[in-house]
Formats: sequence, structure tokens, C-alpha cells
Amino acid sequence: MAKLKLENDILPDAQVIAISSHVNDYRLCWSLNRSLGIALSRNRSDIEEEGPEHPAFYPVFSHQEEDGAALFSLIGNHAQEGVLIASQRQADFFLVAEGENRPEAAELLGRVRAAEFVLAAFTLDIRSIKGAYKLLQ
Repeated sequence: MAKLKLENDILPDAQVIAISSHVNDYRLCWSLNRSLGIALSRNRSDIEEEGPEHPAFYPVFSHQEEDGAALFSLIGNHAQEGVLIASQRQADFFLVAEGENRPEAAELLGRVRAAEFVLAAFTLDIRSIKGAYKLLQ
């Protein structure tokens, strides 16, 4: 019997910035809100994944621009039961910017790096991240 392979050529229009920080998620949100001029707020539901013994919950904070053209999401990468994106263990959080009116990649990265409590920040290519679908809502 022949095997069929599905190919997905649809590339998401999103920028991903990995962030290392030593503070809790709500303090980092406060800092990014000030630096980026947005209003990240906690989503009602977290990203849930099965862990070795119990489900793991990863916090999600988001901000939708008024015109609906840009969406910012801050997603935690670590939980007690595991890591959301295992290939990026050094990252504590991911900032995902989607939509047409988001800032340019260099400008966004510069503003994230300028935020208080950000120890390191670097861009990631969403097409090369295994499990990147978890970051897109």
C-alpha cells in the first residue's frame, strides 16, 4: 500500500522572540507592557500538555490591538511537570507577535531587550521550531 505524505506550505505570519528572565511571569508582563506600549493580560485558559505524571500548565498572556491587526502573546516555557518547547530549554518565555501592524523584527527585539528584567532575548524562526504550533493560538 502506498504511503501519502501531507505537506503544509502555509507559513504563519508571526515573529517569535525567546526571552530569558529571572522574574515571575506577571513581573515580566509589567515590564514588557511598559517597554512595548501594550497591555498583556492573563488568558482564562493556559496551554495544557500531558506531563510524565500530571498535566503541565503553561501560562499565556495576550494583547490584541484595537484595530485587530496585531496580536501579542507571552507564553511560559517552563512548568513543574515539563518544558513546552524542549529544544529551547534556555528560554523562559516566548513573545509571539502576529498580524500586519506588528513592529519590525529588529525594532521589536530591541524594545524587548530594553525591558527591565529581560536577561537575554533572541529571535527564533517559527518554521524551524519543533512543536511551534503550541505557540500559535
